[in-house]
Amino acid sequence: MTIWIELLLALGTLGVLLFVPGYLIARTLGLRGLWAVAVSGPASVTVVVIASVVAPLVGLAWGVLPVVVVLVALLVVVAALRMLLWRTLPLDRVEASLHPWACVALVAAPLVILIQVLLMIGSPDHISQTFDNIFHLNAVRYVLETGNASPFWVSSLTSAESGVPPTFYPAGWHAFSALLVGVSGVSIPVASNALVIGFATFTWTTGIIALTRELWGSRTVTIVAAAAASTCFPAFPLLLADYGVLFPYMMGLSFVPVTLALLIRAVLGGFSDGRERIAWLVALSGLLPAIAISHPGALVALLAFGAVVLIAALARRAGQSTERIRGGVWPWAWMAVYLVVAGCLWYFLRPPADARTWPPEMTVGQAFGEIITASVNRAPVNLGMAALVVIGVIAVFRSRTTRAWLALGLLALAAALYITAAGVPYLIFRDVLVGAWYNNIPRLAALMPLVWVPLAALGFTAAWDALLARRRADARPLLATVAIVVLLLAVFPVPQAMSMRQAVRDARANYAVTDEAPLLSSDEWTLLDRLDDEVPADAVIIGSPWTGTALAYALADREVLLPHTLMYVSPEMQEILDRLDTADAGSEVCDLLLDRRIEYVLDFGRREVNDGRHIYRGLDRLASSDSVELIDSEGDARLYRVTACG
Repeated sequence: MTIWIELLLALGTLGVLLFVPGYLIARTLGLRGLWAVAVSGPASVTVVVIASVVAPLVGLAWGVLPVVVVLVALLVVVAALRMLLWRTLPLDRVEASLHPWACVALVAAPLVILIQVLLMIGSPDHISQTFDNIFHLNAVRYVLETGNASPFWVSSLTSAESGVPPTFYPAGWHAFSALLVGVSGVSIPVASNALVIGFATFTWTTGIIALTRELWGSRTVTIVAAAAASTCFPAFPLLLADYGVLFPYMMGLSFVPVTLALLIRAVLGGFSDGRERIAWLVALSGLLPAIAISHPGALVALLAFGAVVLIAALARRAGQSTERIRGGVWPWAWMAVYLVVAGCLWYFLRPPADARTWPPEMTVGQAFGEIITASVNRAPVNLGMAALVVIGVIAVFRSRTTRAWLALGLLALAAALYITAAGVPYLIFRDVLVGAWYNNIPRLAALMPLVWVPLAALGFTAAWDALLARRRADARPLLATVAIVVLLLAVFPVPQAMSMRQAVRDARANYAVTDEAPLLSSDEWTLLDRLDDEVPADAVIIGSPWTGTALAYALADREVLLPHTLMYVSPEMQEILDRLDTADAGSEVCDLLLDRRIEYVLDFGRREVNDGRHIYRGLDRLASSDSVELIDSEGDARLYRVTACG
């Protein structure tokens, strides 16, 4: 029960950190209603990531103070811009108020995803037992320990001894996690799970509903359908909380829908006063730091979708009569500049070549079939949602508005990227097109719900209108009534009972603490729980990070020699790893052990995450070594103390 109270504390604190700063900025900009709420999450993250960059430059340790300073500074800048440029312009004057049922849907959708996430994690202190989570959890501890959350610092966790200055690493997730731990006092696993809940339930749902409303308007049936559909696609957000694990990418991608909605409003909105367009562009630009420092893959996705929006705007402009066109060639010139900049970023934001080695796993036809059936990444066929998306596409061809063609263009782009990653066998072409996402199928699969949800909402609206019209016109409306019931079932209960249920069950396996867990077994977890009573706070622990020993840093707050699997290992570190179990007093190995304060060894056996096989010769015969003594064990998990060096 205590751990659930800790989660409630974390969620309450997160609610303040994720909502209040951004909402204050949104209201100062002049945004109201759904716009202000949807913008608040990514705007708050912008405040946090800017503070994480500025704090070390001015000598401030990471915490609430730099966040408050940056928030006040941004509020002053935004207020000044508004007073100078658009003070008298109500930015939400064309927005209809949401019906109470739409407001209920805005609350219900996060609650449904909350239940999905809680069923997935099982317990608030469980962790994702996946490869990448070793770094994510330890990076949060590193930020707390060093007081530095800068994206130009966090990479030093794995490269400190290389002599190479730290490089940029998208550390928005880790900065926010450390801030939450520091403010609330909860453990790192609980904070991590709270962030998953916050970005999956709040920023995703409000953002995708805002995008849907920007495309199709504020009809209650459309908003309710969008809210329901946001909970019905396994590819986002659950997939990214299961696979990898890709927490930073999930965070950044949850900001893309509302940012895209702002761009659509800025370039396709009918403004009588050009200053109003500036206001929307300022709001848009204010969310870019949150996306960029969360994950470059999310930024590249926004750039790609943004190109479709701009092309739609230019196409509409080209279709207007000559006398209505203003600005001459400048819009086309700006489009060319955008494409050049976006293309450069698309290329330079790609990860290193040795990280872009994911191969295609199916044929183009199979990948296309997954798009049609809303079952990307080999998920269960989601017929209800797939049918609504198809109806939405048909409705696009019937309406033929600019926003309708835009939605279809976004779908075509996302589908093309996914099919390229999943099935195109031409590796150079594939790498050029989807290398920014590691050529990785799940990362491209996660883009699909961003374009599916608005089309599913449009499809539901079209079907709803047709069935209601049939029911009113039919003297015997029983058939139409049955069809309406089937439609209502298809939009929510059926996906929850089938595709979403299986997705939650599959993801739950990666969070379960069992004897055969891939990263930390139940015995290993129990032994880590006892470390703070057995290992002094200033001692350093050595062990194979591939077996989960590295998590003694994040979970037990004890320094480890190897905090991650993929890190620089100096010659001195390698000497220890090769000869620890044969160390003698006065030997070179003992000198290195004493110099680095290595006093304890964790042995979690040979089972490694991702079924790897990495042998450290100095750690593979500890049970028979005279250099160490066993001081604690739990099942096959063992804690040794180094005794050879005195």
